[in-house]
Amino acid sequence: MGICASCGTGFAPLPSRARYCSNACRQRAYRQRSAGTSTVVTELPRYDDAFVGRESELAELLSLLRKHRMLTLVGPGGVGKTRLAAELAGRARRTEVRTVELGRLSRPEQVVQAVAEAVGVYQHAGVALRTTLLQELTGRRILLLVDNCEHLVEECCAVVDALLSRCPHVQVLATSREALRSVGEVVYPLHGMEADAAKLFAERAGAGGDHDAIAAICTRLDGLPLAVELAAKLSRSVPLPELADRLDHRLDLLSDAGEQVRHQSLRAAIAWSHDLLTAPEKELFRRLALLPGGFGLEIAQVVHGGAVIGLLTALQAKSLVVRENDGRFRMLESVRLYAAERLEEHGEHEVTAERIVEWLCEKGEPAVSSSILTPEQVKAQHQEYDNVAYAFAHLVVSEDDRRLMLATMLLRVCFDRGYFAEAGAVLMQVLDQSPADARYRILALEYASLLAGHDQRHDEAVKYAIEAVETAEAGGQDLIRCRLFRTLASAYDGMGDVANTAWALRRSIQHGVRNGNDVSVAVSSQNLGWRLLVQGDVDAAAVLIEGALPVLRLHARQDVVAVAVHTWGCIALERGDLAAAGARFAESARMTATTPRAVLESVEGRGLVAMLSGRHELGVRLLAACQQMRTSWVVPSETWWRRKMDAALDLARESLSPAAFQRALGAGRAMDVRHALETALDKEIVQRPVLSDRQRMVVELVARGLTNAQVAATLGISHRTVESHVHNVKTALNLSSRAQLTAWAQSH
Repeated sequence: MGICASCGTGFAPLPSRARYCSNACRQRAYRQRSAGTSTVVTELPRYDDAFVGRESELAELLSLLRKHRMLTLVGPGGVGKTRLAAELAGRARRTEVRTVELGRLSRPEQVVQAVAEAVGVYQHAGVALRTTLLQELTGRRILLLVDNCEHLVEECCAVVDALLSRCPHVQVLATSREALRSVGEVVYPLHGMEADAAKLFAERAGAGGDHDAIAAICTRLDGLPLAVELAAKLSRSVPLPELADRLDHRLDLLSDAGEQVRHQSLRAAIAWSHDLLTAPEKELFRRLALLPGGFGLEIAQVVHGGAVIGLLTALQAKSLVVRENDGRFRMLESVRLYAAERLEEHGEHEVTAERIVEWLCEKGEPAVSSSILTPEQVKAQHQEYDNVAYAFAHLVVSEDDRRLMLATMLLRVCFDRGYFAEAGAVLMQVLDQSPADARYRILALEYASLLAGHDQRHDEAVKYAIEAVETAEAGGQDLIRCRLFRTLASAYDGMGDVANTAWALRRSIQHGVRNGNDVSVAVSSQNLGWRLLVQGDVDAAAVLIEGALPVLRLHARQDVVAVAVHTWGCIALERGDLAAAGARFAESARMTATTPRAVLESVEGRGLVAMLSGRHELGVRLLAACQQMRTSWVVPSETWWRRKMDAALDLARESLSPAAFQRALGAGRAMDVRHALETALDKEIVQRPVLSDRQRMVVELVARGLTNAQVAATLGISHRTVESHVHNVKTALNLSSRAQLTAWAQSH
């Protein structure tokens, strides 16, 4: 039985959603609304629990709803479109709100009927229902919440277009897994919750818990409200750590007891979208399941075995894949797990896995056949890191030699990111298990050498590098010897073997020149230039750096260019050209601004320039900040560079009062890397050199002909401090000898 909304009489409703017992009552209610005598009529889905979060989305949507007549919330199943739309409609302050629920409909012609039933319009004899609907809604001010349109998109679009064109006071708020493409439609993509997901979990669980564990669970679930709510309910009986461990089986785990209908289980919610796909769309959908790290068009085409642009666009439109800001696509993890089930079901796992592994190894192949990777090749390896890790763990068997390539690619990216212990252990294990003639063994040996060098196991680093060089020579792999000799030089350098370091770098340059590897030659020239600079041969270092920089700027990655620019700054510093040194350190700092560990030396360079320019407190702050970060991050500096900084700090300690020096130290140690970088890039950091009182006293005594030892005894300071004062004064004044210093003192 139903209750008539006009007269209150009980009746058997026909059709099933009728609100009035007769046409007379319906017409009476319509006249009352038209006359403005009816109260607010709101018919929205009702919920027993509280609405949580989404306040920023609601604010944006309310603004859009005030400006536009057609607004569609689009997103994957379980993302909370209906709940958010109902909350939005409830806050919209419209006279009349009606909900049109399409989820249970199966035929296009039912859409008009559902809209008519929701607003209380019935068919007249001999008149099409759509015509009657449009006539009766012409004067009504009404917000229609049209829910779950994705399986009837074309008919929904036709009905909505007709309503908006013929009924000026009708507004439509729709939810769908794909846009309706209606005239004037504003599409609002809805994504998983972020910080609010943990709040939703806690509210639905009905109790607090380990905040970190809850946050981790919500992240694994992509902040998908349906998944979060189901997990929260489950947490009442399953401990959080156990729940987190079982999320790989979430499709079985996350469901309400009872019938498996849409939105009572995570699997059913995803299956609803999957069942609406065409056969080719389903095929691509399931084959993308083995790419948890996201994918571009190239790999999507490889796994599908044909053109994918149209299919991928369709999957995106239906909210089964999302497009990231970098242009790559990905599946939500829950969706991907569902796709993986379909892949196994169709017996396509093995062939899809093989296609992916082959393609990933092709991305690593340039490291085998060329002397240096281009920025684009490095970027590709970073982008595919998660896919490589998944392939290594799940898609190749232990006897497959390609595990060497995959392990090396993982370690190569981890070196750039600053964490490599786990990836290094994996590589060494695979290397030990691989035969001597494995295709990718040379590459693995090279990275084993680099890893050993990072771990201060310098003897092993040399051993692995020599084996890599010898293997390449035996196999006639001449193109990569330029790089391998550079790796060997790095290993010798770690041992402090200056002669062999220079020898290996010169061999690297010889091989590179012979094979036309200009970029690799430039990198080795930069490394050799640094070694010569450290040994005091500034002019030879300058020749190498100035020859390498144009090539590096044109072809190399920014981090590689930044190293050479920093060396160039050090050359200027040694020559006393503070303005040039400051500019070069600033350029290097900007190039590495997004890589905290790499930016330290450039910030320190700016600190040295500041001190030599008379800005001692600023210099102390910068050097102290970097020193603190080096300690925290375990990033030691080279001996030559560390001596420069120690001498500068000694100079500042002599030049500043104890209180000022300690104040600057404290301020520097309190800086984070962002603050230190901003301070270092201060345009006024280089100014006219100003000598401190102590520096002037040293200069006066030197001008009288006293030796450094005699100056130290006279002033009661160390011999080393006097040497630092003399060197820094000559650098600041662009002088090269004690005679010039004496002449300057006599004229000033």
